[in-house]
Amino acid sequence: MATLYIIEQGAGVNLENERIVVSRDGQEVSALPLIKITDVVVFGNCSFTLPTLKRLLDRGVELSFLTVRGRYHGRLVGMATPHVGLRRDQYRKADDPAWALDQAQRIVTGKLRNCRALLQRFARNRSSVDPEVTSTISALSDLSERVQRTTKVSALLGVEGSATARYFRGLRALFDPAWHFQDRNRRPPTDPVNAALSLGYTLLQHHVLGAVQTVGFDPYLGYLHQPDYHRPSLALDMMEEFRPLIIDSLVLRCCSDGRLTQDDFSVGDDESPYAVRMSDDAKRRFIKAYEERVHVRLMHPEGADRGPGEVDYARCFELQARRLARAVRGGEPYQPMFSR
Repeated sequence: MATLYIIEQGAGVNLENERIVVSRDGQEVSALPLIKITDVVVFGNCSFTLPTLKRLLDRGVELSFLTVRGRYHGRLVGMATPHVGLRRDQYRKADDPAWALDQAQRIVTGKLRNCRALLQRFARNRSSVDPEVTSTISALSDLSERVQRTTKVSALLGVEGSATARYFRGLRALFDPAWHFQDRNRRPPTDPVNAALSLGYTLLQHHVLGAVQTVGFDPYLGYLHQPDYHRPSLALDMMEEFRPLIIDSLVLRCCSDGRLTQDDFSVGDDESPYAVRMSDDAKRRFIKAYEERVHVRLMHPEGADRGPGEVDYARCFELQARRLARAVRGGEPYQPMFSR
């Protein structure tokens, strides 16, 4: 099963003999059997025939629409899953301040532990390490302890924000200075690293959102990320532990091993004269690297029917969502996925 990514601008998408066919200027660009498609991600402008959209939705294939730069537009889904009981429990837990705070703390703890593990892993593989990296590793340990002392989600968000800013200072020290990566910025990203991070986080959100919906949650009610119009807060909650494990490590590797170069990026577009944009060829390479990353296999405590087993990250998204479902229903507390 696969995600179909459509990057070609002005392409047309139609259904032919149970195949989804992408064409441009009358020429077939790509095709994939419908039975192999789990979801579709569209960059920029393309057109779908109405029978194609109906067939995709009937099969439960969801479509995400992004701008050419990779900013999220929206999502087209079929009939909602009938998990009324789980959603009622989800709403009740959100109204319990102590439970919501505990869950939010677990999310932040998972994120910070994995951020720290990423810095440690890349530092071990280098002959010399910038002092900023080692000091950040220590600072993240201290900030993790502060997480447990917070008494309100608003205070927790302050600690999480400080920790994230500190983490990106350490991450910056692992990049070659030629990339001009100083800190995390977006809307629009103003350097190549941030452009790659933003695209990666959008792809990750697409897959985590799908897992959250598959389990039956309302993706718009989270515990760390507060409800806001058109923001899938619970999916953003579930993303946090995976950001460093999948996207940050991937961008660092791609910028270090030549899969991405500075020539793959340009400055300025119709939305902003300062925005940095990734070329279509670079997007294809990055998406390929992302797909390889999410299919890396690792041990998960619930990866087998009766205990630990080996699964890929794509499966981990759903397993973690099911862990949260059990916690919401009154079972054991949620356990984030930690880097080994």
